[in-house]
Amino acid sequence: MKRLLLVVVVVVLAGCGSSVPGGPGSAPEDGLGEVGNVTSTSDLAVDPSDGFTEAELEQFVNRSMARIEVVRDLEYRQPVDVTIVNRSEYREQYVDRVTGPTRPDWENQIWRGLFIVGQDRDATDVLDEAFGGSVQGFYEPGQNSIVIVSDSETPTVRKNTLVHELTHALQDQRFGLAFGQETRDRQAAYDTLIEGEAELVPKLYLDRCGSEWSCIRPEVDASQATPLDPGIAQIITQPYRQGVGFVEQLKADGGWEAVNEAHENPPESTAQTIDPERYPGDTPQNVTIPDRSSGEWDRFDQHPEGDTVGVVSIFAMFESNGIIQPDRSGTYEHPVTTGWEGDRFVPYRTDGEFGYVWEIAWDSNSNAAQFADAYRELLDEHGGLERGIDRFVIEDGPYAGAYRLTVDGDTVRIVSGPSTNSLSAIHGT
Repeated sequence: MKRLLLVVVVVVLAGCGSSVPGGPGSAPEDGLGEVGNVTSTSDLAVDPSDGFTEAELEQFVNRSMARIEVVRDLEYRQPVDVTIVNRSEYREQYVDRVTGPTRPDWENQIWRGLFIVGQDRDATDVLDEAFGGSVQGFYEPGQNSIVIVSDSETPTVRKNTLVHELTHALQDQRFGLAFGQETRDRQAAYDTLIEGEAELVPKLYLDRCGSEWSCIRPEVDASQATPLDPGIAQIITQPYRQGVGFVEQLKADGGWEAVNEAHENPPESTAQTIDPERYPGDTPQNVTIPDRSSGEWDRFDQHPEGDTVGVVSIFAMFESNGIIQPDRSGTYEHPVTTGWEGDRFVPYRTDGEFGYVWEIAWDSNSNAAQFADAYRELLDEHGGLERGIDRFVIEDGPYAGAYRLTVDGDTVRIVSGPSTNSLSAIHGT
């Protein structure tokens, strides 16, 4: 599946994306800080108040690229095309390309397992609707193409959005964007690097406006941005919230060269981006779950058969349900998620019914027990009733079903199905 690098406005600037690597291109004749005969210090005779003409947009984009080169100390290898569309055009022509093909039954089990989107909603529909109203722009890797979505009657550009997406173009041209990671947690960790950089560059760029550079700042009304479900927002905005600090730390330790090196050796888990001391050496544990299902229950016909949701998703599960609060505002740090070593989430299905097995490895017995205590509180929050040793039933509501929670030393296993009888059929003990 090929997805796109997005900018979404929710509570904060947010987005997600994946792509194919860009080609090497050819070196331009321009030097650092000069693109298409426009330099980083060029004055532009451009009036964005009534929208950009094609010529004005080209000058505006070229100067933005030249300034990004100065900020990032890295040159573009190819020109970048920028198109501006209104919201209705975006919904009609591009939204399917942004969301891409989906696996609703698979996705629903994962979001349900995280107690974020229950059986009363379809997770893919929730995301599609949010992206349809909130995407501000996207970069299409390998194509050197950016689409800016304008909610104004005249075609305007949000400066942060343009610089953000042009930074993705620079990343694509210089490093290639290695998406299609095997698990969502590993993809989120990689996104933290590239989105953190694409958020930091506009920040450094705008710091020079007014003192070193004169800047065109068209005003764009973001009031139409569609708010996301709090749990979903916690997960998909993490690369932006955590990413800037992660990349800033890399830059502080080794300059832009350290960021360049990170593109060659990106983080492998969100645990590494939340706690940079774990990067790069502390790689996640590969958790495997043997198939102990009975004949009527099957895993999904795909590879890999399971996914890794990671620390960010676990934090969002507890935080969005009111079980924990972050240690510090805007962070994903909490004792309940401390010590995560790896996890595997495997959905199951049979005749229109679904279930899953989720196993989580921790670095100590005490951290495993701490997670299990919080999970029991989560079940209780949704009306979970004990039905024997380690078994719980939620009788109604969006998370109705049976749950088996077991702790074996430093490992926690959760099995969920439509009834208590289904638990052994999904994963026998």
